[in-house]
Amino acid sequence: MDPRFLEQYLEQLRYIEAGAHEFGKDHLKIGRRLGINENEIADPFVQRLLQSFAFVMARGAQRIEDAFPAFIQPLLAVTYPNYVTPIPSMAIARAFPKDGDGHRHDGLLLPRGTVFSSSVFEDGQTACEFRSSQDVRIFPLDIARVRAINAPPPDIPMLYRYAPADQAVVGALRITLHTVNGMPISGLSGLDRLPVYLAGDQTTASHLFELLHTASISTVIAAPGAFANGRLHCVTRDAVVHEGLEPEQSLLPRVPDRFHGHNLLHEWFCFPARFGFFTLTGLGKALASIHGPEAEIVILLDRPLGALAERISAADFALHCTPLVNLFARTVGPLKIDSAAREHVLTPVPDAPRDYEVHSVQAVRGQAGRDSPPVAFHDYHAAYRDDRLRDARYYALRRVLNQTDYDERQYKTRRPFTETRTLLALMDKEGQPLAEVTGYLTLDAWLTNRDLPCLIACNGHHDVAADRTLPVTGIGLIRAPTAPKPAMAIGKRAWELYGQLNLSYHTLNTSSPGETSGEGLRRLLRLYFNDDSPTQRRQVDALVGAHTQPVACLLSPELDQPYGRAIECALTFDETRMDGVSPYALALALERYVARHVSTHSYTTTALSSVQRGLVTQWQPRMGTRGIA
Repeated sequence: MDPRFLEQYLEQLRYIEAGAHEFGKDHLKIGRRLGINENEIADPFVQRLLQSFAFVMARGAQRIEDAFPAFIQPLLAVTYPNYVTPIPSMAIARAFPKDGDGHRHDGLLLPRGTVFSSSVFEDGQTACEFRSSQDVRIFPLDIARVRAINAPPPDIPMLYRYAPADQAVVGALRITLHTVNGMPISGLSGLDRLPVYLAGDQTTASHLFELLHTASISTVIAAPGAFANGRLHCVTRDAVVHEGLEPEQSLLPRVPDRFHGHNLLHEWFCFPARFGFFTLTGLGKALASIHGPEAEIVILLDRPLGALAERISAADFALHCTPLVNLFARTVGPLKIDSAAREHVLTPVPDAPRDYEVHSVQAVRGQAGRDSPPVAFHDYHAAYRDDRLRDARYYALRRVLNQTDYDERQYKTRRPFTETRTLLALMDKEGQPLAEVTGYLTLDAWLTNRDLPCLIACNGHHDVAADRTLPVTGIGLIRAPTAPKPAMAIGKRAWELYGQLNLSYHTLNTSSPGETSGEGLRRLLRLYFNDDSPTQRRQVDALVGAHTQPVACLLSPELDQPYGRAIECALTFDETRMDGVSPYALALALERYVARHVSTHSYTTTALSSVQRGLVTQWQPRMGTRGIA
């Protein structure tokens, strides 16, 4: 049953009952015969009749509403497919290097796309399969200690040499690294970049994420205790940078680069914990000169840590982490189908129908019989260079929602789950049912494990295993898998999502009379979450201001024309509505999102302000990504 049907039914019933009460009030004699007055419907048979009529009308209204996606969903599938596909479960994994031999001195690389699998569930036959979205290089390294101070480090002489003249050092974060097998730090090669994940609670992690990316001045590296009289190494340019925000590091399937800001915003609403990485750069030369098993990295800050200094410990920082998504490629079939049917429900693994769900389809091949040669079918709605070069066999997909029963899951989760059923139709080039007999289908598809990842009992150390031998004691999920969600482009929202793919910057601060500043941007953000997400609704409502204006600014010294015109977008948040979380990560995604609203002939520069704290940060100008006619 479509989960939207109940709302349709209740809406129709309210309308019909209101009309019945009004009729009973205006026509008392007829109303008494029907048992209807202005307050109630006394006759139970009339009540049931109205309810039955509301049921039929709700089915009709839903059929009318479902007619619109027949056009807009194929359009979105070509332009921005992540809006029409179900949202898979996501998590953060951490590898724990083992002490002892087996480590490479240059680290063991786990590239993006590495497969991680859970164990098979009790009384089940399926293991959850995840893919990583970022490269991870495993060194025999861990974080031993972390100390934060709200003052300049007293043991670093001539501190002014490590900070620009216009920035004062008022705090520091000291991170001590050590090798788990006792080898000297200098024995590690290729360790010039060190990605770190903020693994503490979301409130602390979000404020640390903001502080590190907005207040870091430089880093000073030396052996512990050697800062006063030893040789110090300093990194002053891009000492702390973002990690995991580039198009090739997307957690959801990659989209055209011009829509990368939309994808980041999509990921923030799906899994905000993935915005918790930072990378320390320029470490190679410094670590090569440290011959002991420990090294200390001091991050100099131009803002005090405040109360954060008392809450921070080594447990808030984790190495060897990567986001995971429950999405994997698989060849499905051959699946036996009824050649007389107009559409075919895709059940990728017939033996375990509740454990797998089709996310997207990449290729389709059909056979008349099991031993017949396969023939290729092409996506009917895809863009081809020349359709005349294609044969007459096509396929089209349609997705419908279905609310599963509480007890449907064989593992007794008792969790309501809205599944996405994918239906496939075979057709000719005119869009008519294919005349040829096709008895079997084979698909190259991306699959998910539906709600199965939610059953993983995470202990943070032995939750998943990689598809290769690693020098680790275990791989844990330090952020538990999220619940999967249906696609965003449903009903009217599909049209609105398509419309916001190519808007100008004027829409960001457009407000109707009586509305507060930034309502235009808030309307766009509300498309990204469901009504059952009160936390996200409050965080979007915390955006109390969004204002755009043309400005002249310094673009980049590396450009031939360092000065130019840009569109400045000023974002203001009320942090009392953010549930204790920093608005920086959301603003960071918006900074990339805003670039789509400006043409490639211009730039954007985004400023983040807080009602309570004033200006938080201003990003460097970014080239627009919207094409021009």
